[in-house]
Amino acid sequence: MHRTQTTLGMAVVAAGLLLGSAAMADTPTDATTTVAPAATAATPAVAAPAAPAAPAIAAPQPLQGLWLTTAYPAISEPTGTDSIELPLSLSNKGLPPQRVDLSVTGLPAGWASEIDGGGHTVTAATATTDADQSLTLKLTPAKDAKTGTYQFQVGGKAEAQTLSLPITLVLAEAKAAQVEVNPKLPALRGSPTSAFDFDVDITNDGTTDQTFNLLSNAPAGFDVSFTEQYGTQELTSAPIKAGATSTFKVSVKPPHDVAAGQYTIGIAAATPDVQGQSQLLLDITGQPDLSLSAPDGRLSGDATAGQERTFKLTLHNGGSAPAQNVKLSADPPNDWKVEFDPAQVDAVPPGQDVDVSVNITPPTNAIAGDYMVAANANADGNSATVNYRVTVLTSTLWGIAGLGIIAAAVIVLAAAVTRYGRR
Repeated sequence: MHRTQTTLGMAVVAAGLLLGSAAMADTPTDATTTVAPAATAATPAVAAPAAPAAPAIAAPQPLQGLWLTTAYPAISEPTGTDSIELPLSLSNKGLPPQRVDLSVTGLPAGWASEIDGGGHTVTAATATTDADQSLTLKLTPAKDAKTGTYQFQVGGKAEAQTLSLPITLVLAEAKAAQVEVNPKLPALRGSPTSAFDFDVDITNDGTTDQTFNLLSNAPAGFDVSFTEQYGTQELTSAPIKAGATSTFKVSVKPPHDVAAGQYTIGIAAATPDVQGQSQLLLDITGQPDLSLSAPDGRLSGDATAGQERTFKLTLHNGGSAPAQNVKLSADPPNDWKVEFDPAQVDAVPPGQDVDVSVNITPPTNAIAGDYMVAANANADGNSATVNYRVTVLTSTLWGIAGLGIIAAAVIVLAAAVTRYGRR
């Protein structure tokens, strides 16, 4: 009993202490007496929302599988095409090497097909690990194939996988054959001796490969040749694939004596069914062509040592432009004197002659014989040379002097005979 009372007393004391503590917490600490408001229920604290966790980035999975693909799953061809080829690719990513049986299904009646691999017709191919196998699908349409859209499949059958590649083929009306001839620089200027070389593009705008004849139409005396752009072999025809462009060099050589002016050269690329043509323009400025000769055609004459002799020469311009400021000069033997009259000709028109005089004086001590004197005519960019043979005769004074010496020698000899002959 005593133990029970004691326990009850301790509980009462503890409760009183708790109540006293609560009252002290509600009592203001200053001197003013106030009535404490009724206690309110405690408001629970609101926790801040947690930041969402960053999603985990999954590592990329390695690509695995077999694929049968083509870069051109939808194509168009003209009707009448004998053969159609389509590149295929058999790819293996991450799988062991395996055999793939190949097939073509869905073709119209009368069509033929085959799959080519490495130059052989194949019905199966080995898909090697992480490699691509190149194949070619070859189709032969029926002879009477009409325009329209044709759909079929190229299939592959592996050990655990079936492959299917749908193909769409459109047969359209054949595009009319066309060819274009386009010179890059259609007009060139130069003299008759210039090189007139044109780069010409020939484009086969048709749907079939063609061999074109290379043709030209030029004035008389003009030489026209076709060569490859960087070749030297002359061509009379050239093959050009459908839709392709080939560049050729067209060289035109005018006659040496062609008159200055503009000349048109027609060029063409043709087959029995189609022709493309264009024109080239040569703007020839003309060029002088000088020559020297004698009026009578004789390029020789006589001259006496120490005496001046005049000869005639003819300056001729056989070119197509005037020869301007023609200067005359000579290359004579040593100590010879050569002068031209006139020493310069202002102009020699095309096809005309101008006579000039050349005064030649051999030296007084020249030995009798034949000598060559080179006569030169030089204009801007043109020149001519002719050799004139001069036969030198000794002077008559030397002949008289020689006779005198001989006479004196005879007299001296006669006197000697007379004086010493008597002894």
